[in-house]
Amino acid sequence: QVEPLIQKGHENLVHHILLYQCSSNLNDSVLDYGHECYHPNMPDSFLTCETVIFAWAIGGEGFTYPPHVGLSIGTAADPQFVLMEVHYDNPSYTEGLIDNSGLRLIYTPVIRKYDAGVIEAGLWVSLFHNIPPDMPEFVSEGHCTLECLEEALGAERPAGIHVFAVLLHAHLAGRAIRMRHFRNGQEQKLLAYDDDFDFNFQEFQYLKEERTILPGDNLITECHYSTVDRTHMTWVRQ
Repeated sequence: QVEPLIQKGHENLVHHILLYQCSSNLNDSVLDYGHECYHPNMPDSFLTCETVIFAWAIGGEGFTYPPHVGLSIGTAADPQFVLMEVHYDNPSYTEGLIDNSGLRLIYTPVIRKYDAGVIEAGLWVSLFHNIPPDMPEFVSEGHCTLECLEEALGAERPAGIHVFAVLLHAHLAGRAIRMRHFRNGQEQKLLAYDDDFDFNFQEFQYLKEERTILPGDNLITECHYSTVDRTHMTWVRQ
């Protein structure tokens, strides 16, 4: 189980938190204090922390893994170091804020049958993704192609992976998100969707039945935006 620990009074300041697995060769001399993410002074070794193992977003509560699934820790194959990245929403540009929010991980000595992981699907965070102003609806798609899933799953997971929960995530311009699933060119039932997306309520959706994703499937994350209240281009960046 993972619980958000949001500092009292900062409920609207902390937008989302990501937990990354780092390389086992990380130089532990840089672990004594935090760093501004993607700043030139950020230690290069932090760039090895690329694999997301958990995510939380504003409005969400704690996440409980199913009884047969758990996030493996403590074995030789598990991460020795993790990096916690916190994204803040400070539209008033208030200075001098100090935040002590984080995550609480609750563990059990009872080993679960299956190890949990995270697959990220959607639009790459880059300046190539931009949204024009004054648009009542603007749709962007992120493709996790069949070639990608074939390469990612073919060798290690030929029988596929089983999805039990989905976290749909967007920012203020987001209005709806749909996670579409295709197999052999045929669209399957939606993996997850939110046609009334609320920026302030981003919670995991637990699937009623686990969905198998096979090598050669493809996923499309369909994001709907509205910028009718904006007069300038919306640029997506870190």
